[in-house]
Amino acid sequence: MTASRPVIQVAIAVIERNGCYLVSRRKPHEHLGGYWEFPGGKRRVGETWRACLGRELREELGIAVKALER
Repeated sequence: MTASRPVIQVAIAVIERNGCYLVSRRKPHEHLGGYWEFPGGKRRVGETWRACLGRELREELGIAVKALER
């Protein structure tokens, strides 16, 4: 029997403008370095999905966005 792993909740954004999508490449020294990813990050305890994504986009990219769809 294997030990159960904790569930990590992550929010991501698919940001499109004029047919182009925003993706970033992970830094080489980080976990999964060199892989491409959509912006986002881990949800904190008690944080709403909307608040999580807004915080992550501000922290990572310095941007504020408005959701058009969920």
